[in-house]
Amino acid sequence: MSARDPPISLALKITSDATLSALNNGSTLTPPLTPVTPVDPSSTTCKEQYNSRPVTPGSHAFGANNTGNSKPEDDRAVLEPLGFNYDLNIQKGPEGDFLEYGRGAWSVVYCATSRSITQSAAPPSPPLGTPPKKSILLAVKSPLRRDAHSILKTEALLLTRLSRAPRKDYHLVPFLGYISPSHSIVMSAVPLSLSAYITDKAAAARETFSTKTMFDPVLSMKGWLALAHSLTKGLDWLHNCGQIVHGDIKPQNILLKPKSNIDTSADQIFPYETLYADFTSSYDLSPAPSNSGAQPSALSALTPPFAAPELLILKSINSSTPSKASDVFSLAITLLTAATGDLLLYSGYSSMQRLAISRDGHRAVEYVRSGTHGSRIPAKGTVERVVSPALVKDPESRIDLHQWLLLIESEAAI
Repeated sequence: MSARDPPISLALKITSDATLSALNNGSTLTPPLTPVTPVDPSSTTCKEQYNSRPVTPGSHAFGANNTGNSKPEDDRAVLEPLGFNYDLNIQKGPEGDFLEYGRGAWSVVYCATSRSITQSAAPPSPPLGTPPKKSILLAVKSPLRRDAHSILKTEALLLTRLSRAPRKDYHLVPFLGYISPSHSIVMSAVPLSLSAYITDKAAAARETFSTKTMFDPVLSMKGWLALAHSLTKGLDWLHNCGQIVHGDIKPQNILLKPKSNIDTSADQIFPYETLYADFTSSYDLSPAPSNSGAQPSALSALTPPFAAPELLILKSINSSTPSKASDVFSLAITLLTAATGDLLLYSGYSSMQRLAISRDGHRAVEYVRSGTHGSRIPAKGTVERVVSPALVKDPESRIDLHQWLLLIESEAAI
């Protein structure tokens, strides 16, 4: 999806759309094919041995030594996505137009409610004869064009498989099911995106800009390190537990869910779980890929400057497949935007110039430092030390996630 049109944005927009008849007529599908109760991590071989405590700058006890690299026990192919069998009401604005969270190249995300399910990562069976006390806010991702039908179904198949994995609630957008007649994905609504959070923090940082704060990330150094640790741990979960390459990591595709418990100083600094969303460009690495090996079209979305430079070479744009190394690069660029507060990263350049710079992405720190927000990336400072190993030109030479977690922890312990 394009950077200009993020799949889920903070502000609601209103649009006219007549394609939701299948949604509003109900979602009568067969019963779910996969378990709808939370998975007990102790009962699977994909045991995520992370320390449950969040990153705490100033200490060295974040658990990167236990990253849980074993695979899920159930690697059978997912032949059909989890069905959504509950009532669903797309919300409308004052003039009768459907409310949107946002839209992108393939799809639009509508605001919806349901009174038949509880707020959880998977809908339980509602008790008969017991009316719910309140509606649950949902996000419904529907195709904008006919050729997006297969893409959204493939995404639903991947989300069905990922939803079986332990600790998904800490790293994955809450997936509730798929509505076959409308080719729609239903998720719990998480309205705050990382892009909106960065924008808000950048505005606040401009108000307090001084010689004391000009060298720190707009999130503060402690907040930035906490974010870096959470996102890196989440990507390690996707790659090694979920067995999936995301393919389009950027601030617009990361959601922030408030933590249920604020127990530590680190929770107060960054009180969110970071959830990866939008898997339309993902690549399934599991031994039995969803839908018997079917994969979405290679690189259905490319977003400079977040896309790795090896994917932006002209001869590769229509043929290259995203990799774990390209995800690592994209996350490093995402962390640079969180440091500078600039979602374009290379402000002051035309779109064509930004594309050319993105193809030279291993020099990202150098380009950013010469720009408007360069003071927030001091030479040989913490931000540069954290992101540089993930930005090297050769994909095979980029830092692996286990070592990256250790590096972030060592920086936070300073």
